[in-house]
Amino acid sequence: MTKRDQFVLSFLIWLCVYPSVLLFSYLFVWFGIEVPLWLEILISTALTVPLISVVAAPRVEAMIARAKGETPAELKMDQARDVPGPNPEDARG
Repeated sequence: MTKRDQFVLSFLIWLCVYPSVLLFSYLFVWFGIEVPLWLEILISTALTVPLISVVAAPRVEAMIARAKGETPAELKMDQARDVPGPNPEDARG
């Protein structure tokens, strides 16, 4: 995965994270829930991280793979080749 692809992936995921965190913060205000800031951040993070991990990141990765003319699996293999360690092709069996 090129540096440009990594930047695009990070930016697109950030575009998903920012509105999610903002929405959860506004929900506390709209519902009149007054909790300490640390608890609001804890709850917001607890809801945002799974949302991003399960919904947003796979969709962003699929979009990037599609733009490159690859499948998401091929994109993941490209990412795995960039990480130090054994060749992922050897581990496939």
